[in-house]
Amino acid sequence: MAEWWKKLWQYKIWIVAVLVAAGAAQFLYSWYQSSNKPAVTMRTAAVERGDLTASVSATGTIAPVNKVDISSKITGLIVKVHINENDRVHAGQILVELDDKHLQAKVVDAESRLANAEANYRRLEKLSSQGAIAVQEFDKARMEYTVAGASYSDAVSQLEDTVIRAPIDGIVIGKPTPAGQTVAPGISTPMVLMTIADMSLMQIDTQVDESDIGKVDNGQKVVFTVDAYPGRTYQGVVSTISHKANITQNVVYYNVVIDVLEAAGLKPTMTARVTVIVGEAKQALLAPLTAVKENKSGRYVQVLRAGQTQNVNVTTGLMNDEKIEILSGLQDGDQLVLSQAKPQGQSGPNMRNLMGR
Repeated sequence: MAEWWKKLWQYKIWIVAVLVAAGAAQFLYSWYQSSNKPAVTMRTAAVERGDLTASVSATGTIAPVNKVDISSKITGLIVKVHINENDRVHAGQILVELDDKHLQAKVVDAESRLANAEANYRRLEKLSSQGAIAVQEFDKARMEYTVAGASYSDAVSQLEDTVIRAPIDGIVIGKPTPAGQTVAPGISTPMVLMTIADMSLMQIDTQVDESDIGKVDNGQKVVFTVDAYPGRTYQGVVSTISHKANITQNVVYYNVVIDVLEAAGLKPTMTARVTVIVGEAKQALLAPLTAVKENKSGRYVQVLRAGQTQNVNVTTGLMNDEKIEILSGLQDGDQLVLSQAKPQGQSGPNMRNLMGR
């Protein structure tokens, strides 16, 4: 009997040990699971007041507003060039002279022919008024006088064209064609002797993507930089927006011309990195752009209030790469939920270590 009680007691102890072990295992497993459950971190940002500038970026090329390619109206040999590259010239200043010897002779001959034709015309005019000659003879004299006058005017004009003058004030761009060269006017592609540009008035030709062109308007302020002068900022204003589209690799662009307000130091063909100011808001209610979401009802944000998040519909205005203007729906100081994520590098305890393995 004592032996039976002893075995029963040992059996009870074994059962208790098993239950204790099972409970401990369950406790350790539950602790392990809760320790390894991803921790959620809530990132928030406050709504605050500040200034916001919305802009459109583009790249363009600087060019003079007034630029003239100088060519000759007649064929001739250049005998003298009065200017050099980078010289400043004034409208009417002599740039190039062509050989005029044969044209001077042509003018003398044309002048003589005109004098003779005029004398003959005047003589026959008197006779015709008296009815002393036939009408046809007088008409012939009048025609010869008219033709002689036109020939003389043409000869004088060609002689004047041997002296080529600057049509505008400006700077000589590039090296002029040197003396000794024969020039010709050309019809479709005249020979360019030199280029004169007014460097005081510059503009930027740029292309704006169709997704941004609706934001751009005439008169908007522009700031831009050029690689030649790091750290220096220039000012401009939008002057022309083309209605004609340019398509490059299936992307639609529109040409926008920007007038440069101060062109000191700028040179033709420089690359301009342009920022068009399409809108400005002063002391506006601002929220991080990443906080604003959108659904079928419109735009909304998640606001943290009393430890709970709630969706709040908002009306928005201007935006840039980081901030967006809130027109209605929020108040200064509201805490907005940006994201909820598990912190990097966090991990729970190792179950094997807990179990002693």
